[in-house]
Amino acid sequence: MNMIAAEDGQAVAVVGMSCRFPGAPDLDRYWAGLLDGAGALTPATEPELAAAGVPESLRRRPEYVPVSGRIEDFDLFDAEYFGLSPAEATATDPQQRLFLQEAVHALEHAGWTGADGRRVGVFCGSGENTYAQLLGQDAPVVPDSPATLPLRVSYHLDLRGPSVFVSSLCSTSLTAVHLARRSLLAGDCDLALAGAVNLRLPDHHGYLARPGGVASPEGALRPFDREASGTVPGSGVGAVVLKRLDAALRDGDTVHAVVRGSALNNDGADRQSFAAPSVRGQRDVVLAALADAGVDPGDIAYVEAHGTGTSLGDPVEIAALLEARERLGVTTDCVIGAVKSSVGHLDSAAGMAGFIKAVLAVREGTVPPTVGHEELNPRIRLDGTGLRVNGRAEPWPQTGGPRRAAVTALGIGGTNAHVVLEEPPAVPAAPARSGEAGPARIFPVSAHSPRSFERWRGLLAERVAGLTAADVAHTLQHRRTPRPLRRAWLATSATGLAAALSEPAAPVEAGPVVLGLDPRNLAPHGLDARLPEFLPALRADLGSPGEDGTEVLRAALWALGALADVPVLAGAGAGEYLALAAAGVLAPEVALRCADGHGRAVAAALPGADLSACERHLDAVEAELRTAAWAPAAREVRLAGAGVRVAPGGLPPADRLLDMTRGAVMGAEPPAATCEGPDLFAALGAWDRWLALVAHCWERGTDVPWHLVEGSGEGRVAPLPPYPFEETRHWPAEAPPASEAAVPAPARPTPADARREPQEHLAAIWQEVLGVDDVQPDDSFFLLGGHSLLASQVMARIWERLQVRVSLGDLLEAETLEGMAGLVAERLAAERLFTSLAPAADDTVGTVEL
Repeated sequence: MNMIAAEDGQAVAVVGMSCRFPGAPDLDRYWAGLLDGAGALTPATEPELAAAGVPESLRRRPEYVPVSGRIEDFDLFDAEYFGLSPAEATATDPQQRLFLQEAVHALEHAGWTGADGRRVGVFCGSGENTYAQLLGQDAPVVPDSPATLPLRVSYHLDLRGPSVFVSSLCSTSLTAVHLARRSLLAGDCDLALAGAVNLRLPDHHGYLARPGGVASPEGALRPFDREASGTVPGSGVGAVVLKRLDAALRDGDTVHAVVRGSALNNDGADRQSFAAPSVRGQRDVVLAALADAGVDPGDIAYVEAHGTGTSLGDPVEIAALLEARERLGVTTDCVIGAVKSSVGHLDSAAGMAGFIKAVLAVREGTVPPTVGHEELNPRIRLDGTGLRVNGRAEPWPQTGGPRRAAVTALGIGGTNAHVVLEEPPAVPAAPARSGEAGPARIFPVSAHSPRSFERWRGLLAERVAGLTAADVAHTLQHRRTPRPLRRAWLATSATGLAAALSEPAAPVEAGPVVLGLDPRNLAPHGLDARLPEFLPALRADLGSPGEDGTEVLRAALWALGALADVPVLAGAGAGEYLALAAAGVLAPEVALRCADGHGRAVAAALPGADLSACERHLDAVEAELRTAAWAPAAREVRLAGAGVRVAPGGLPPADRLLDMTRGAVMGAEPPAATCEGPDLFAALGAWDRWLALVAHCWERGTDVPWHLVEGSGEGRVAPLPPYPFEETRHWPAEAPPASEAAVPAPARPTPADARREPQEHLAAIWQEVLGVDDVQPDDSFFLLGGHSLLASQVMARIWERLQVRVSLGDLLEAETLEGMAGLVAERLAAERLFTSLAPAADDTVGTVEL
């Protein structure tokens, strides 16, 4: 384990994560899928395509590939949880809906509840909002801009740190991590949420593999492989929560990994075209991140690469890594991997898929396999460099130091991001997990709706048996935001809790609480002497017990103070004095003396009485209090209370203090309104009864200070399942067929078009794409302002009009209009494709943006 990172004031901890990636609806299944190596890029079947509304004519097009990285149920959303009406939810970009829910899960995974402050920064990005075209007349006047994503998160979750939209295309989410880290180190926020989302609409089942484009025509993504043919698009969402390492360790957070350094740069003009990669730019960002981390570069045993599986991008990325290692004199072994072959290229969320994978790898000490890699691309030379690509899962390479990894994300347009990760710092070993019984604990469970509560109860029942009771109690008490519908369980072990949770139970709705004190249980021996043992804070608050025997009563008084949020306190007999003191009316010393005198009198009057806690309506208790048995106690109390004085501040408002005694001592009549709804009459008795009292108060909405109730401070953040949202479908009632209107349909060539010379066709295409008035035979496409993105349009139009496939390499080689025309003419003659069949005009499909 790492013993160094904790000393670094510039280190940032990854304390929470959440994701939904193809084949992986949550974090646990994402890691399991990565280790399994099966991948989630599977072809859609004909019935699936038909059910999704993909036109048959589109499915028959030779360049249509029915493969992508898909996430399920992206049309579902818990609108009520976020306070949105069904109409508002339907009008909201589903990318924003997806990210909102993952943001909640990530913060929950980090154990953040907002109780310790809301200076939480949000740094995130998303794909373009193509959903608006599906809304038709239901579209809002101003469609959701992707730039509103962080603002929406900050608003709905009440986060008050910086809220920044990040956009650098394929490197967006790793750029967000870098900016979030810098914001933490600058003191702009105490916690930072970073991530991104990308949802391919309207057609998320497939894509068009344009001739010469970057998309794979066979639907397989093979990073660094001899058979690499291009990338495969996908959808996904991921978010991580970052915190300064020193603060995370101080607060007892779970640290999944440490961000030791990061860097960001741009290739500038040092590249062949706007969209082309640069070896120097990528090399420099690696060197900058390592310098920022201040670690031995030879300790980097794993690099999660961008790895798009393209013939140009992969060799450039490896060349940049090799140059960086050469400059630093690094020759140690290092494994290279890329997650895109497992989930697809997730565009703006691509870096998040790689970052989370690398965090899990350094945490677990296992390197997942790179799916689809069998034989190295011959353009990549790794012999003698120490670099290699792994095709199967393997233990972390031994370097003699802490486990360290790096993550790269590269964006079209030249923005490069590189992050250096390290395994979590060493912490004291946790107690062995055991089902053996220990002290009784409160396990509070809450949800926003009855359905979510039922699912949450079931998920916890399945998970908690393998955890420690202390960890589960700590997490549910301190590390989960209390929601409206509540239920609390008392248990002495995790296995006992699992059994209790397995039984059906309805949640309790919040309501008024009248807290009454049973005078029988305030006798000196009525309150279990273990109470101070389990509430260490009492040792400072009680002071010396002296010789008056009031220590237990002091504990009771302190315990009442811990439930200061209860709106009404009711005291009967001796309990009256403690209620008055807890409400701030009587001086504590006077209240203790009066209560002690009353308790001794009660013990003498009722020898052997049952001192059990009771929960019943107050009128039943009042009748019991009028019995003759209390008369001696009343006389004793009058004597003890002769010196009663009112504490500074006088009487509190009526809704804070309610004297329930009648006749025997003070005889105040309670207002009728205070007894409407559920009333709680509970005693301060044995420890478990005290816990039951606290549990009941919490169920009905009382704000319980768990650190005072539990007191012992033991317990860590337990890996509980994410909160189950009550998701319902929010989608346009009559959405157009998938893929409609996403890309202009190819025009069918006319006989007149067929007679035109290839050079004339190409000149027209260049003019359209480049926006120039005239093109000469010796003009260079790239000197006229062309780049790889525009080249993709040229190649697509050549195919649509001439049915000739050309690649980016062809365009680079031919260079001039005349050279390209000669190449096209040769292929027309050889393949006789000038009059090939063209697809129907209504065939359309979503674009692939990388």
